[in-house]
Amino acid sequence: MNENLKFKKKQWDKNIPIDFPETNNISTNINCPINEIIIWKGNQLNYQYLKSIDENQRDEIAKDLLNFFLKYDFTKFKYDINDINDDWEELKDYKVEIIKDNDKTYINNVSASGTIIYKYFFPNYLKIRDKDRPSVYGSLTNKEILFKIIRNRIGNTLLYNTNGKTARQWPMNISPRMMIQGSKCSGYASSGSIFKPVVAKAIYSKWTKDGDNVLDYSSGFGGRLLGLMALQSLMVNNKYFGIEPDIETHNNLIKMSKHFDFNVDIRNVCSEDFIFEEKMDFIFSSPPYFNHEIYSDDIAQCYNRFPTYEEWLEKYWRKTVQNCKQMMKEKSVFAVNIGNSANQFMKQISDDFQRIISEEGLKLINIWHLKTFRSHLSSKKESGITEKFEGIYFYGNK
Repeated sequence: MNENLKFKKKQWDKNIPIDFPETNNISTNINCPINEIIIWKGNQLNYQYLKSIDENQRDEIAKDLLNFFLKYDFTKFKYDINDINDDWEELKDYKVEIIKDNDKTYINNVSASGTIIYKYFFPNYLKIRDKDRPSVYGSLTNKEILFKIIRNRIGNTLLYNTNGKTARQWPMNISPRMMIQGSKCSGYASSGSIFKPVVAKAIYSKWTKDGDNVLDYSSGFGGRLLGLMALQSLMVNNKYFGIEPDIETHNNLIKMSKHFDFNVDIRNVCSEDFIFEEKMDFIFSSPPYFNHEIYSDDIAQCYNRFPTYEEWLEKYWRKTVQNCKQMMKEKSVFAVNIGNSANQFMKQISDDFQRIISEEGLKLINIWHLKTFRSHLSSKKESGITEKFEGIYFYGNK
């Protein structure tokens, strides 16, 4: 086994060729389908082919792949319209199991229905980053990091070990989607979270009725909007009101709602500054957790406007709660997804969010628990913990 594997890295090779080799299947078309397996010199770069060649041969392929993917625009997902339609039908048909157990309500946060839709309309979700790592987009447009990701995906630094056997190299099918997955799986990029449409659908199905005004005070990448739209067969007269400070995300929300012909009023404003004239029946969102995830460097983002945690709590969160309360009817419900207590930072935010909501005169009336099975990338093997839980907290007027 090559000594490079010992450190799972390789120094940048200045002799990497300038151009990707021409074949009858590959060109400089940067918008090839996201799931299409790349053809190299007439060979499909799938698991079987990459496993059949040695590490040095795979590294030669990696050099060519680097030049190809540096030209690929990962913000332009090329899905067939049938993919979008199939995902939409699946989302509409999918029934989320709502479990009652010892006076607690659980939702299994597992289905991927609707993800093709929001990836298509919101490619900028790849630009989410955290304080310590670049975004997926940032890692895929950095030649040194991209080369490491490619080498990981072709198997030269990805080792597989099972049942105590000797670790072996483990290549993957090479496609644009696999590069996105690899940036996260290899730990080079942060992975942004998106609220799952099926969960939003389950919540709206139990907490809203036909004709309700629904407010999402932090619209984000459209997961909750998709969930409400997917209920059109049951509730045809709902109206979605949204608030989204990022202009690119706001415009994508409008595009998606027009595509599905859904009644919306979405404003490119900040929730701490704006109040709709209409009164709302149900108010629900999953707001930012300070600077835990960084969506944009725009000053409109709350963590940029209010850079200290204490200021952010008072000027963003408290003001948002106050504005939402002004838009509530007497029997309206205000709901918030407050993450989980996976670490001290998240527990602090959870405690502070709930404290401020209570101080602003709202009363906790119910809690639902989102149950998510932990990723194979997490520390579940060491900890033995295979599930994690988040809370949806529901409040009414006192």
